[in-house]
Amino acid sequence: MRIPLELLKAHEQAFAFGGANTASVGADNLPAPAAELESRELFHLRRRAIAEATIEDPVDAQERYIDGNDLLPINYLLLGYLQSRSVGLIRYYDKTIGKDAVATGFLISEHLLLTNYHVFPVGNETQFKARFQGATVEFNYEFDLDRNRAESIRFDLQPGRFFHSYSPLDMAVVAVSPSDRSNRKLLKDQGYLVLGKSVGTVRNGDFASIIQHPSGKEKQIAIRKNEVTGISDTFSINYVSDTAQGSSGAPVFNDQWQVIALHSAGVAKKNEAGQYVDDDNQVIEPVNGYIDEERVVWLSNRGFRAGAILEHLESNRAVDPLIQPLLSSTYSDSRPFARLSRPVLEMERATDVPLGPAPVAAASPSLMPLDIRISISTSGQVTAATAKIPAATDFALESKYEDELDLSDCEGFDEYFLDEYIPMPVPSPALKRQLAPLLGSPNAYTLKYHHFSTLHHAVRRVPIVSAINVHGKYRYPELDEEGSRKDRWYRDNRIDFDVQLDNQFYKKSGFDRGHLARREDAEWGTTVAKAKLAADLTCSFANAVPQVPALNRAKYGYKGRWGLLETELLEKGPERETGKSARICVFNGPLFDESDPIFKGVPVALSFYKVVVWYDGTRELRTTCYRLSQEKLVGEIEFEVLKFDDIFKTSQVPISLIEKTTGLKFHDSIVRNDTSGGDELPVG
Repeated sequence: MRIPLELLKAHEQAFAFGGANTASVGADNLPAPAAELESRELFHLRRRAIAEATIEDPVDAQERYIDGNDLLPINYLLLGYLQSRSVGLIRYYDKTIGKDAVATGFLISEHLLLTNYHVFPVGNETQFKARFQGATVEFNYEFDLDRNRAESIRFDLQPGRFFHSYSPLDMAVVAVSPSDRSNRKLLKDQGYLVLGKSVGTVRNGDFASIIQHPSGKEKQIAIRKNEVTGISDTFSINYVSDTAQGSSGAPVFNDQWQVIALHSAGVAKKNEAGQYVDDDNQVIEPVNGYIDEERVVWLSNRGFRAGAILEHLESNRAVDPLIQPLLSSTYSDSRPFARLSRPVLEMERATDVPLGPAPVAAASPSLMPLDIRISISTSGQVTAATAKIPAATDFALESKYEDELDLSDCEGFDEYFLDEYIPMPVPSPALKRQLAPLLGSPNAYTLKYHHFSTLHHAVRRVPIVSAINVHGKYRYPELDEEGSRKDRWYRDNRIDFDVQLDNQFYKKSGFDRGHLARREDAEWGTTVAKAKLAADLTCSFANAVPQVPALNRAKYGYKGRWGLLETELLEKGPERETGKSARICVFNGPLFDESDPIFKGVPVALSFYKVVVWYDGTRELRTTCYRLSQEKLVGEIEFEVLKFDDIFKTSQVPISLIEKTTGLKFHDSIVRNDTSGGDELPVG
């Protein structure tokens, strides 16, 4: 393949340190603490990205990053192999030079392949077809454990379905046939690699592994002497790694096997006269603005950031159906979503050696598996004991309950509950891409229960808003009796289980499952049974956020203080006016912040908002907004980032602050009746 001189010059200018100093830059990075290599802001971003995507205990991953420990968990190797399944060898015939060419590319979705612009230096489908012939991508072109070449799979490239190129980022994206040339294999079985937006996926001193097909050979990986030596701008990174002709278009990974960049080219070796030379110091003569990549000696490498490529696609091709999946909230390599992009491998099983008795069929519910324990004493006497094992684990029972729960008759939040149109807030376009869609309804996001509805944030795995109608009547004293309440938490089966927190997250965490729409607020209805059902449904993980006990439990006083806000407003309302008697609408949710600490890979909000819409004593509609902080109360939580020690406080805030922080837009009838003066005021 030929490399354009223009691209080489651009890489030389971007490489701030210069090729001759590459080794010294790497040496300077190695002993330096991570916090000193970049700004404190990027240091925290890097730690957050590690916590969200790590394949090991987040604490161990954080310590490795901070202290420079090079030991990695053994599953690092398996994950690397899984990621390699999405990397392929590109082959085609270039009519302009009359030669076959090779390069590397990798899948970024179930339909699209990413490689370099200098691999396919054309602007549209017509130019592509006029210049390139027989363009394919070949997967599994590699050696197996027996040193034999594995059976590879070749797919045709289909620029007619999609093609987009952009030379400043040296990128080209092209569609791939859904099935291989033999029509036996599916492209989606290869998995794909996620392009993440976060700049926290890489910093100076990190390592940059490259999976590639150098010189068109079987798949290889560069994992030695591969440190990141410079982050010159928001678009690219510089790194040292072994590459060769054919490596163009390869993915560059960090230690969490996240794609941090698209490998482009780098700084090439020159003589004193400024001419490019090969290993023998022979001049590589340029031809029509290109030089032969096979002879280039790379002193350093440069790649374009994955986030910059994704942002470019979003800005220029967002309306294209094949680009839409890349903009979804589930297009992420964080742990809740990683399985969506990875291939499913069939594991080999030994059939010639029996490993144990044949499994007992589970057709009859009366069958019970037995735990048989055999003991041999020092005298040789053998004894056996059996113990019953539950036929189903608690997890299986919970999953069955969640799967079978029918929520189809729930009407949700009543927008005319106050005899005036008070709708749910509308998410901004940016926030909407982060929401979890209903299964089977990609454009629907509202989860409806009895008396309340929620919108669920798929990345944060908690609701962004929970809106509830609160009625001061139709309540039943017997439901307040001791022992009458039993919370049974469940994941909502109308959205993906993986985008919701669960009992495993809260177990031994120090956090409570903090209701947004409170159980007591939903506990009303025309019958006792209806009131109890509505209250029970508030125990959805799509209606809860992590809260420390001092905030969530009544015995500490804070929850009572938070709830008294609603009680006071209910009591102030006109007592007997038809349609407005003792009714309010309440909108609750978390206030996210970039500095939110990480727990088990999930950023935990430290502040919450409450918007209350009500009628005052003069029968005028009013809106009152509050913010509650638990920053002071999280001191005992073992977060994966620094702890916070701000004071606990409740304050009345303007609704504009809540809209700005959440990305939600409230209806004009709510906004125009805001009782705040535009400033934040302490309460109590």
